[in-house]
Amino acid sequence: MPIRPRRDSAFLRQRRKLRWKAFQSALSSCMGWLFIGLALVTLHDFLMQWDRYDIRDIRISGNRLIGREEMLEIAGLQEGVNVFRVNPYLCTKRLREDPRVQYADVAISWPDVIRIQVVERAPLARIQMDPPVFIDVEGACFQASDRYSIEGIPVVEGLQPKDFPARGVPPSSAYQETMQALKVWTAEGGLLNRNNIARILVDPDIGLTVVPKDELNHQRIGQIRIGFQHITEKTQLLERAITYMSQIRMSHPVEWIDVTDLRRIVMKPRETGPAEVVRKEK
Repeated sequence: MPIRPRRDSAFLRQRRKLRWKAFQSALSSCMGWLFIGLALVTLHDFLMQWDRYDIRDIRISGNRLIGREEMLEIAGLQEGVNVFRVNPYLCTKRLREDPRVQYADVAISWPDVIRIQVVERAPLARIQMDPPVFIDVEGACFQASDRYSIEGIPVVEGLQPKDFPARGVPPSSAYQETMQALKVWTAEGGLLNRNNIARILVDPDIGLTVVPKDELNHQRIGQIRIGFQHITEKTQLLERAITYMSQIRMSHPVEWIDVTDLRRIVMKPRETGPAEVVRKEK
């Protein structure tokens, strides 16, 4: 049989002593961490109740489509709330989920200021639907607040919800041609641009018809029939025709100009007889 040490032997006393020291060390470590945790909780409660860290100002930059109150509601922010209750990452995520926002960033300027920087989508046109929506160069649709509107962009009439792209469903040809025309007419310096276009009428059969807002190079034109396809070439053809009309000092208002056929330009002077072909190319 193995020899068991006596209960009062030096070996057992040494082992009990080592166990007691290990227990004391673990207990001291637990007490230390508990003390640190209690201190942090106390500090947290103190800071959460200290009005020195209450939000006194929320500074927003870059918003045009979205008003201040709506912006704060989306981000879940309000003045007077303790800054330690604000999660900048969560606020940024909420803003970026809004279809009108292309980029957003929320940051804390200690001790009591919140800074919100947004980059909104730039609308190309206002789509007349129910409800009306804006559309940007990427084809993203978004609705602006009723209290804020964008001046200087055309209104597109005739597009239906079924024309827009959806998951697994391509856009209609009318939608694609309208987007192509909007991109062409966004270029600065062109005679026909979004700043002087009042309305764009979309018809799946006859194509695009532009209603100018003001005179084009001092020429009063009621409508411009563009049609579909070759938007860039037709726009250039129209510009040459209007330039020629200005050179010959044509002052009579024109009811409509038709450039749907690149081989010719047809116009109808207002309050006159049948339309006349003013240019024809073989």
